[in-house]
Amino acid sequence: MILFIEPISKNIDVYVPAYPLPLMEIASFVKSNIPEVEIGIISIPVDYGLPLTQEGKEQIYRELLNDISEIRPKGIGISCTAIAQAEETLHLCELIKEYDPTIFIFLGGYFPTIYYEEIFSRTSAIDLIVVGEGEIPALKIIELLERGEDPINKRIPNLAWKKDGHIHLTKKGMRFDLKKKALLNLELLKYQKEYDILPYAFSRGCHYHCNFCMEEFIRPVRKEVPFEIVRKDLINLSHRSNTHTLMISDALFKSFDLFPFLRSLGMKVNFETRCDVFDPSIIPQIADVCGMMALGFESASYNTLRRMNKVRDRSHYQKYISNTIAIFEEAVRNEIPIMVFMIAGYPGDTEKDLEESLIFTKELAKNNGPGGYVFKIGECRVYPKTKLYDISLSLPDVVFDDDGVFGQNIVRQPSKDLNFETLLSYMEKIFNLSNYTFKLQANILNIIPFFRLPAHALSDDIIPDTCFRNNDRGIFNVKTESLLAFRELVPRLTEKYKKWMSSQRSTRNLQI
Repeated sequence: MILFIEPISKNIDVYVPAYPLPLMEIASFVKSNIPEVEIGIISIPVDYGLPLTQEGKEQIYRELLNDISEIRPKGIGISCTAIAQAEETLHLCELIKEYDPTIFIFLGGYFPTIYYEEIFSRTSAIDLIVVGEGEIPALKIIELLERGEDPINKRIPNLAWKKDGHIHLTKKGMRFDLKKKALLNLELLKYQKEYDILPYAFSRGCHYHCNFCMEEFIRPVRKEVPFEIVRKDLINLSHRSNTHTLMISDALFKSFDLFPFLRSLGMKVNFETRCDVFDPSIIPQIADVCGMMALGFESASYNTLRRMNKVRDRSHYQKYISNTIAIFEEAVRNEIPIMVFMIAGYPGDTEKDLEESLIFTKELAKNNGPGGYVFKIGECRVYPKTKLYDISLSLPDVVFDDDGVFGQNIVRQPSKDLNFETLLSYMEKIFNLSNYTFKLQANILNIIPFFRLPAHALSDDIIPDTCFRNNDRGIFNVKTESLLAFRELVPRLTEKYKKWMSSQRSTRNLQI
């Protein structure tokens, strides 16, 4: 038996009640190539709940370890796609290894790919790390485990491990051929009917190389999944799940020609796109299918966008801005809820840069309609081994919390005369320009049920006991029925915690 586990993420703001797509893709690929191997996928949030207290977390892990003792897996693969999962991932690995040292633990995802050295320096509980795409390495690892052989093998590409105080790396392998992608196998999940959202990736990779993005560490070139695989996958998923809400998790989604097919499946589609890539003339054609769209806008300042490597020159910038306006106006006209992603206090920013974003946002906010819009703006964070880290160190007046790969790393002073208090003030002004219509809120709650709520709001007395797994209300149940009851209360919670909704991201972290 092989287990794949999705760990807890501390940041509830980004929690989506969707099945763990990276693990689904890898586990389904392994199962299709070795049908005889027993494979199971555990999503800790769905299978056990979200811990709101230390006692709740301890209960979740006790139950998980008890299940592991009954399942007796030969190996456990854990996905760590976000920094918000990192510390809990390492804690989970250490608990499992302490409980049963014979279980082979391998780790993959964005965080381990970039920070395998830091992980090995912090813990000895991880036997192997997959660096990059996981399908082929995971298949080889599990083949060896099933034969009773050591998976630490120099012939398998994209692996890292530590032995005798030294880190060893195998050669970098070829990009995974998406023509060989397996159909997603929902039977590998314990609660396959308890996920409200269908995530799907029509492509992998992005060639734009923005300085704040980590996509190029794994997939620096965009490749599309063949249509026939997409067609079979989505037909199967639409028939076998209880939801028809599709969330596209592409770095760069372009497959709008598939919307007639998605319409035929009765799906509502939610996607993110770049302001300079998406053609606004498409919007009227997809309005009835589109549940919500998100724009990776980041800033209205030319200087900031250049530092981000989002625009090449003034001509590109003009297109970037004019196309953003056209997309926004067309979305409002067609009553499509829209979310605009922005970063405040990018290294090198001055108050003038923030003023430009505020003025631009005010112009966008003159458009009103039932679709609604939200300006999702957050402070900038700088992590080691990234382009942004090097840029920040090269600018003499930038001050950020240089507290390592497991820290917050918030930019406190983007430039000499721009302090953090001023930054927070602009964030609040921009966020408060959002137009929270009924349609917008319903769509956000469907996809991101805890959007912008501080973590302590989940313990509010107005939330019924049915939303919790235990009597002391220390574990929040994120299965469908519980979230259905919770969503009805969100307007009251939003009003009660309104002042927190434009606060720093740390307020939305589980205090565990």
